[in-house]
Amino acid sequence: MDRIVSLGSVISAPEHQKSLTLAADDRAPGRARSFTRQALTAWGVEDVLDQAELIVSELTTNAERHGRTPDADRVLLPRTDGEPVDEITLTLALQAGVVGIEVEDNSPEPPVPQIASLYATSGRGLHLVSATADAWTACPTEDGRGKRVIALVRRPESPITS
Repeated sequence: MDRIVSLGSVISAPEHQKSLTLAADDRAPGRARSFTRQALTAWGVEDVLDQAELIVSELTTNAERHGRTPDADRVLLPRTDGEPVDEITLTLALQAGVVGIEVEDNSPEPPVPQIASLYATSGRGLHLVSATADAWTACPTEDGRGKRVIALVRRPESPITS
């Protein structure tokens, strides 16, 4: 539990923070990457942009594919065509040289890393997140109806010059 609290503290008490709510559709990962590029560039942390963008892309893709509201609980916003749509909320934060990434979706099921076959075209996302983030975890939302996946990326140490 301490690890979740410490990871979440970057999100809950940041120097900078921005959030974006997206429809859980196939355009969500691209929109999330663009949002991430804009925010991190504005905050001057381009040195972790590639890492953050990869993590955001993988977590948003997972939320879009697997983070749906369970059918029994479907109370969703209607699309223009009247069909309900799930939402994904991406929150980016910066605190003390650490970029926090939080992706919230509507499924209470925790993310589970898969063992992808050699020729599989998916199933490696959480392994990429593990390899790229300095730390990551998942926890239920406060109401228990969804989950939050939080990842942290530390900025590289500034080189000491004489």
